[in-house]
Amino acid sequence: MTARLAICFIAALAARAEILDRIAVSVSKQVITERDVLRELRVTAFLDHREPIAGSEQKRAAADRLVDRMLILEEAALTRVVLSPEEDARKMLEGVKAQYGSDYAAALVRYGITEKDVENQLIAGLRAMRFSDLRFRPEVQFSEDELRDFYSSLVAQWRAAGKADIPSFESSRDQVEKLLTDQRTAQALDRWLGARRTETEILYRQQVFR
Repeated sequence: MTARLAICFIAALAARAEILDRIAVSVSKQVITERDVLRELRVTAFLDHREPIAGSEQKRAAADRLVDRMLILEEAALTRVVLSPEEDARKMLEGVKAQYGSDYAAALVRYGITEKDVENQLIAGLRAMRFSDLRFRPEVQFSEDELRDFYSSLVAQWRAAGKADIPSFESSRDQVEKLLTDQRTAQALDRWLGARRTETEILYRQQVFR
């Protein structure tokens, strides 16, 4: 390779790196880069056992997830909520490895990610769940009528899915209570995130999401 070609090659690599490191989202004084967004897409696809799609809609959804995690971690630090799911994440990682079996290492290469990328995403997801449980689950309340209405909606879903052995309300009460509590907790988290987004200066660079 001539010196001129070598210089052009290095310049091309530098330009590509610059493109991949473009700021995708600014969250107050913090930033999410395009590389962060693409990594989120690839790891999510890896965990879901599907091909990654990097269209504008998928990139925006990935960026939204990263923004939500950033807001959650910021709030957890301010309120001193303890989030330490590393051990649970390692257990989940072992489950992912078992799903892929002998193809695990090759799959990481195909998706262009590392095991650390996968572990970090599992940790981030667990932190979000733990924050939600600690912050919102204790506040969840519902009446007996609401619980029975929720059970009725589950029965309708089970029948539509062709489920034959539908448990009675009383026999499934604990499970129904947990499902409704999970739903209300997730809704409370969504409302909180919506409020935090309106209070936070968040800027999406539209050129990244075309």
